[in-house]
Amino acid sequence: MSDIPVQPEQLNADWLTSVLRRNEVIGTDNSVTTFESSLIGDVIGLLGMVVRVSLTYDKPVAPGTPDSVVIKFSHPVAENRAIATNLNMYEREVRFFNEIADQVDVPKPVCYFAAMDPETAGNVVVLEDLKRYRAGDQVAGISPDEARMVIDAIVPLHAAYWDSTDTGPLSWMMRIDTSYIEPFMPGVEGSWENCVAQFGECIVDDVRAALPRYIAHLPELHRIMGQRVKTLIHGDVRMDNAMFGDGDPELHPLMLVDWQAIMISNPLQDVAWMLSTCLPVDVRRETENDLLHYYHRQLLGAGVKNYTFDQCVDDYDVAVLYMLSYPLIIGGAFDPANDRGRELAEACLRRSSQTVSDRGVLDRIPS
Repeated sequence: MSDIPVQPEQLNADWLTSVLRRNEVIGTDNSVTTFESSLIGDVIGLLGMVVRVSLTYDKPVAPGTPDSVVIKFSHPVAENRAIATNLNMYEREVRFFNEIADQVDVPKPVCYFAAMDPETAGNVVVLEDLKRYRAGDQVAGISPDEARMVIDAIVPLHAAYWDSTDTGPLSWMMRIDTSYIEPFMPGVEGSWENCVAQFGECIVDDVRAALPRYIAHLPELHRIMGQRVKTLIHGDVRMDNAMFGDGDPELHPLMLVDWQAIMISNPLQDVAWMLSTCLPVDVRRETENDLLHYYHRQLLGAGVKNYTFDQCVDDYDVAVLYMLSYPLIIGGAFDPANDRGRELAEACLRRSSQTVSDRGVLDRIPS
């Protein structure tokens, strides 16, 4: 795979032309002549970079032909790239689009090309540009109606492999209770104390006091999550990965992006991550139970059987406790020069720790 472009400077018009022709986006009589690349958000992320590539064709193209695509690359710095490689994040997204995406009715961008170079951990994923959609905002949070849109988007994914995750297409996938524990734990073990030092005032008192015990028993929480019903999950259902159509009849109500964190886990992991960190605290307290009922009804409507609402709530409570580990990593890896990073860490820690406290789930920490 050494012939694939694994950094923006390796792109060329001939390669872009071949990708678009292969997907019948343009005809064999059309070619990309020039293009311009720009970082989306003008930043390189912690684990990768995303660029918008504006396209110029040699002749007029059919209506609806994209004038730009979005391309995801692995991080240019080896140390950052190694973090994602350790968690198989590049491989997970590439294989999702190549092997699974067509099998699940989930609103997601069209993928024109996805590949990686296993020797260098370089990757390239060419996607439909969703620039007509409004990007969600994790810090601002979402409304209950928007939360229902997210639930509508993830239910088909959860239902597709509900309690049936040992099939061939998923045999390579990372699993919450086995293969995910070893690569995940160093991240939280190495960050939680710095998170408390930086953002301790954002963590509810009873939760902050329980953190040493929580971290010590987090591997067991992974295993407890895996002892429950399991399916394929998105793994990072936060609002920075949601794109809203805002009622445009030509667009989906919502699109989910960033499929690097897909894994086998309890499905309430996705729901807990969204509700506990994306809803403002007062809104969550008022609507949490209704939203869990809505998720459960949608599951049953999608064909899931023998799963009671009481089971759903119990799974949610365990997932809320487990997902506290994610804001701890965000806060511990905070870059002081990044104002957005500070706002994200504060919002996630306040909301997540308050959810843990409100639901009284600290006693679920294994003894």
